[in-house]
Amino acid sequence: MEKILVVLEKTDNNYAAFIPILDGCVATGTTVQEVKESLNEAVTFHLFGMTEEGLEIPDAIKGEYTFSYKMDVESFFEWFQGVITKAGISKLTGMNQSLVSQYANGLKKPSKKQTNRIQTALHEFGEELLQIHF
Repeated sequence: MEKILVVLEKTDNNYAAFIPILDGCVATGTTVQEVKESLNEAVTFHLFGMTEEGLEIPDAIKGEYTFSYKMDVESFFEWFQGVITKAGISKLTGMNQSLVSQYANGLKKPSKKQTNRIQTALHEFGEELLQIHF
């Protein structure tokens, strides 16, 4: 199964997502969840249009695929609000909770190093969760 990169960005009042391998395929919404839900419809519509125009569809999206999201830290916290807390991220990363809160609220932008630290901690936590069976 292919992983298709989706770039998700926060705008002034909304969120927008686009797929780099599908030029012109975009979705918008007022929340991250709304964008995620409308993205499937946008892809279906876009692929239909490409087929109708006789354009080549990228191999990666011809078969089964899942989306992999590239987003900023603020959007991540909005998406997982109520599930993943600032205190939890602070514990996983060893970062000061106040700093994590500033990142989550968009008051500060994390450096690339801090962004990687958060991403690594989340991925390691995900791997730990995958090892649990009930």
